[in-house]
Order: sequence, then C-alpha cells, then structure tokens
Amino acid sequence: MRSRFWMYIASIAALGSLVLAQTPTAKPIVWIYTDMSDKTIPGKNHMGTVNDPDDISAMAGYLLLADKFDTRGIVVTSTHRPEHAVSSDQAAWAERTFGEAYRAEVANLNSRLGGGFPATISFTQSCIKKTAERYAPAKTYASLDTYPTVRALFEVAAREPNGALINVLCWGSVTEPAILVNHCLSTGRTDVLKKLRFIAHWTNSSLHQGTPEHPENVANCREDAAACTYLKQNALAKKIDYRECGAIGQHGIVSGAPRGVAYYEAFKVSRLGRLFAEGKFVQNSVDHSDSATYWVLLGTMGVTLADIPADGSNTASQETANEKKFVASSRALHEELLRRARAAAGK
Repeated sequence: MRSRFWMYIASIAALGSLVLAQTPTAKPIVWIYTDMSDKTIPGKNHMGTVNDPDDISAMAGYLLLADKFDTRGIVVTSTHRPEHAVSSDQAAWAERTFGEAYRAEVANLNSRLGGGFPATISFTQSCIKKTAERYAPAKTYASLDTYPTVRALFEVAAREPNGALINVLCWGSVTEPAILVNHCLSTGRTDVLKKLRFIAHWTNSSLHQGTPEHPENVANCREDAAACTYLKQNALAKKIDYRECGAIGQHGIVSGAPRGVAYYEAFKVSRLGRLFAEGKFVQNSVDHSDSATYWVLLGTMGVTLADIPADGSNTASQETANEKKFVASSRALHEELLRRARAAAGK
C-alpha cells in the first residue's frame, strides 16, 4: 500500500512537471501609441519634418525585438499636427515601410534567433490624426464611437481575463490614453483599467526641458497638457498604473550609445536594421529615445519597471539613477540590436 501511494505521488509530480514544461513563459502584452509618421512630409519642427522621426528608429528596434512581446496593436500618427488633416494614409505608409520589411525578414529572425517572432505585425492610423483633437477636461467620453483606435484598445483589454495586463507604450501625445481612462471611469469599467499599465516616454522631467517647478513643461506633455494632467492626477490617486520614464531614453540610452557612422553602417545589412539606423541619425548616433518604454518593460538593460513608480511621479534623483543605468548598459543594448539586425539578414 505504501509503495503504491508513493508511486501515485511521483506520478502526480511528474505530470505537474510536464504541464509546467509545456506552458510557455508569458510575454508582456503590448499596445503602442506613437506620433510616428512619414518623415518626407514637410513640417515645422527642428528637422523640417511634420513629426520627430525618432519614433521610426524606435519602431525598427521594437520589431527587431518582436519575439519578446505579444503585440496587440500599433497606432501610428497619434498627433496634433495640422498638416496631417490632408496627409496620406499613415497606416498604409507604416505597412509599406515597416510591415513589408518585417515580413521579408521574419523567417531569418526566427531561424537565427530561435523562433517566437509573429508572422506579421500590422499598423492602424490614429483616430485623432486628421482632427488633431485634444482632450477636453469637461467632457465625459461615455461613447467611443468616434474614437475607433481608443475603442480597439478598450475591446482588447475587456476580452482579457482578470489578472491580465496590457502595457500601453506612449511615445507622444497621451490624448488617446486619457480618453480611454475617462471612458472607463465614467462608465464604471474599472475592471478594464486594472488590465492596463501605461508606460510613457518623457511626459515629465525636472532635469530636461522641464524644471523642478514645472516638470510637466516637456514636449510630449505640452502636446496635450490637459490629457497629461488628467492621467497624472489619476495615477496619483491610484486609479491607474502610469510609469513615467522621463528623459532616460534620450539621456541614458542615446547619450550612452556608440558613436560614429561606421558603427551604424553595420546595421544596414538588413531592411529593419537600415530603418533603425536611418530613422533619425543625429550627432553621430541613432535617436531612438522612445525605446526606453520597451526596454524598461523587458528589464534586461539596467532599468526595470521596479525602478519606476506606478503613480506617475518622477523625482530628479530617480531619473538621474535610471539615466546612469541606461548609460552603463547602452553599449550592450546596441550590440544586441546589431546582432538582431544581422540575424534579420540571415547572418
């Protein structure tokens, strides 16, 4: 009897081990809102483009790391530039620019890097691209019928089981996230909010652009100050999880990056690598500062989500510490991207 009992226990343990072995490690679920657009569209910014092309390099880097994430949506041209009222379909541009490059190289990425890359990744044009609408603090967004790219994220989150978490990476204006939070709170869908974690690039910094008195005086917050204020207030009240990266992408990853044309020429062996290297090449390196949002999510290059409070705060000491960590890891981070750019070319 005793022997049969221990055989039974051993069989249960073996079955448990088998189940664990067959359960893949969950990848972080990601949704991206980016102001990225075709940089050949002329505009009034410092580079003569309608939107800063740093997101182009950040997006190419993200696609080179796509095996690490469960990508549910990428919304492009979430911006307030008036030029976009008449600009071409930017989802179609993103599909031609990034979608085709990714699909052409995904087989190489999978074969060289052990699999895990989805067959395709698609892009959607933002609902505020043509209207340049900003968040209205006095408005209750009970209906999302006129905000399809906001509704799309709401529906994705609503379908996820309790306990799931969607990481919403904010690379520009936070208008669409603010509309979504307003909708959830005004319609009693706090269950959906619990499944969302916002990770924002540079909507606050007392060190860079902003000041200790006005840390919100930075480009991505000025884009829609009302939306930014609304999200920060709700984060402070612990109604949402909002991780503020500050400028650690720019002054950590980018400032610590290798310098020189020759180094970045090596990326151009593949289409995705070329997009990374040429998206925004300035001061002898690539500006992909928004990539801080997905590197902190991965947590493999010095800064993790544990280093960033969930209440939207970003003290000078915290930002300085995270900058230093990214500077120290920047060489390794770029070497990993270069390895993947070469893999995309089958090398």
